[in-house]
Amino acid sequence: MNDLPKKSEDGTKGNYDYEVLFDQYLADKKRDHDEDFTKFANCLKAECASLLSARQRMTFARRILEDNGAKFKGKTVRDLKREMKGGAGTVDKVMTAKVIDSALKELDVKGRALVLTLASSGARLNEILSLKLSEIDFESHPVKLTLRNTKNKQTRFTFISTEATQCVKAWLDKRDQYLVGASRRNAGLVRAGICGEKDKDSDLLFPLTDSAVNALWENALKAAALYSQDQQTGRNQYRIHSFRKFFISQLSMAGQKTLAEHLAGHTGYLDGSYRRIDEEAAGKAYLAVQHVLTIGIPPEFRERATELNSKLKIQGESIEGLRAMNEKLASQMVKLEGHNMELEEKISKIEDEQARIRTQKSVFDTLMENDPETHKVLLRLIKDQLTQI
Repeated sequence: MNDLPKKSEDGTKGNYDYEVLFDQYLADKKRDHDEDFTKFANCLKAECASLLSARQRMTFARRILEDNGAKFKGKTVRDLKREMKGGAGTVDKVMTAKVIDSALKELDVKGRALVLTLASSGARLNEILSLKLSEIDFESHPVKLTLRNTKNKQTRFTFISTEATQCVKAWLDKRDQYLVGASRRNAGLVRAGICGEKDKDSDLLFPLTDSAVNALWENALKAAALYSQDQQTGRNQYRIHSFRKFFISQLSMAGQKTLAEHLAGHTGYLDGSYRRIDEEAAGKAYLAVQHVLTIGIPPEFRERATELNSKLKIQGESIEGLRAMNEKLASQMVKLEGHNMELEEKISKIEDEQARIRTQKSVFDTLMENDPETHKVLLRLIKDQLTQI
């Protein structure tokens, strides 16, 4: 724009007052915003490491411009989004318990608490960094986190492992001391007007920025000789986001894929009934498999625990099957008992009728023996009946 080169002759970045240039651009009513934005998008596609990165930057720039009065046609935005469809350029490495364990040894209590919280909860980094102290329920077993700053703006809950809980409690013992120290270390930058003053009264569990967390994690990887960069993008291949992948894959391999997706906030994978799962049931299911998310145990113990858990699950299913069969048999027994009672009632009625008939026969026999006239009358009646037949 304005024929200003991005780089000077010595290859360094051009030094301009971008605030002034931005105001001049917005004030120029002759500019074709759609044409300018299309050129900008084409530059991003050529310069960014991946289409995903280009699309993210384009979206950010568009929102800034729109917030300041620039107008774009819906067709322009849709076409550019369609052209920039694509995945991330960085090829991630698989996050494993071994990698996490090695990096944990290079972190302080703050870093260990944060990493274990991410790995055992399946939450996104921004969800954990915006988590308030009041949103952690230490009375719950397992400890429950209430996440409000979520991607879909819907509050959800998740849990952290016993291992993570112990580390978080250790961090809370030192958190106030950290806030005071951070405020002192920041005083020089505040006086220079470079940044704002740190909040010593913050109610956040982890009063850190995204960039600080990424730096903390990358430094731990480097200290553990595990840091590696993608050759194309130059980015860290063990990203913070990989903790979510670790969480989902570990629970899925332990037979709890639906639970993993539920706690991670992937509601699109779930049917309506599971989205209404109660916290108690989810907590019990989480406790049964939390060993696969526990970093500080030997791998063979984790595998053995998973094997035992699978056997217990099979046994539990067998017991449930026997219980269901028993309930069915009990139901049939109740029906049979009811049927038997009906038969007994019918037999009782028949016996009563037989007794009545025997009584009547005895009376007739007595009459016929003792009263000749009655005998004659009965014989005549029998003859009349035979005649009619």
